[in-house]
Amino acid sequence: MSALTRERIVRFGPDQSLMGILTTPREPRAGLPHIVFINAGIVHRVGPNRLYVDMARALAALGFPVLRFDLSGLGDSQMVPTAASLADSAVSDVRAAFDFLSSTRQATSFIVSGLCLGANYSFLAAFSDERVAGVLALDPTVTRTRRGRLVHLGRRVIHLATIREVMLLRHPMWRRSLARLREVAPEFALDWGAARQGAEVPPPPQGSAEAALKQLVERGVQLMLVFTGGVNHVYNYRDQLFDLLPGLDFRGQLRLEYMPDTDHAVSDRASRAGLLAAISEWITATFSVGATA
Repeated sequence: MSALTRERIVRFGPDQSLMGILTTPREPRAGLPHIVFINAGIVHRVGPNRLYVDMARALAALGFPVLRFDLSGLGDSQMVPTAASLADSAVSDVRAAFDFLSSTRQATSFIVSGLCLGANYSFLAAFSDERVAGVLALDPTVTRTRRGRLVHLGRRVIHLATIREVMLLRHPMWRRSLARLREVAPEFALDWGAARQGAEVPPPPQGSAEAALKQLVERGVQLMLVFTGGVNHVYNYRDQLFDLLPGLDFRGQLRLEYMPDTDHAVSDRASRAGLLAAISEWITATFSVGATA
């Protein structure tokens, strides 16, 4: 842990059932939003390969208090019986984190962040709570574009093990790829819930993801989206997001980072350092007192 930060265990929520680690700067700065990290799938609050730990300490060293906590039933947080879907339960837990920070630290605005499923839940939390001032999403779920499918097809073709079957037009990817290319125009789609984990997936506000994201932009929510090589089967070129959302004006409120040479957990040291540097640059330029996005 840095000499610039300190950490302590906190409990909050219904019957103090939620547990997390609050990382704070030793020299607090007034007026900065608090940052809340949401579990990456079923990985507990440290994040894959301690990604959340590194991010929390780096951001706290810049003056931003950070809470990384376990959702209900994950890590050290207790399971709270509920009839709600996993997505609704996660949003409820995040709002409990906001309430805790508001009551104990007088926090008034928040940045929500997460990797993969945590990124999707971050968007859901932003839609449901106007206290969210920013979303830092790593590898949120999106759909392919036609260009992306061609890129993926090209990469598959160069694998030596498949070249012969491809050249003979016998490889099954020809049938699948041609069928996909006949589909209708691409659509941006976040996996709003956790369908693969059996959750009921709630629809985004106003019915479409583009309309929902437009609401966030109009509210002034700042966005940073990071896509890694770990999801290159669905996101495989830098401007894919803009092809998916051709009609959305981000008004300068989006920073997009494309890191095709690292894995989903940003495991290699050089890439992680680059990610932390990019996040630090974005957050200080956007949220520091007096900063202009």
